[in-house]
Amino acid sequence: MFFEIFKEEIALYLKLNPESVKLEEGFTRNMKNIGHYGTGDVEVQIKSKEDLDRAKELLQRAYNEN
Repeated sequence: MFFEIFKEEIALYLKLNPESVKLEEGFTRNMKNIGHYGTGDVEVQIKSKEDLDRAKELLQRAYNEN
């Protein structure tokens, strides 16, 4: 896992197969064919506590699967 902190959000890059994740506009993004330094194929954008709560399952999966 890799993360970046911005003024309005935290971006997490998780080593998950994007095809195994339900991608949601403004929350998750397929990074497989985008330059991201091999940090993970799924980006998760955390902009609120609710987003963090939704991301917990993906964080757990990334931890357990790698």
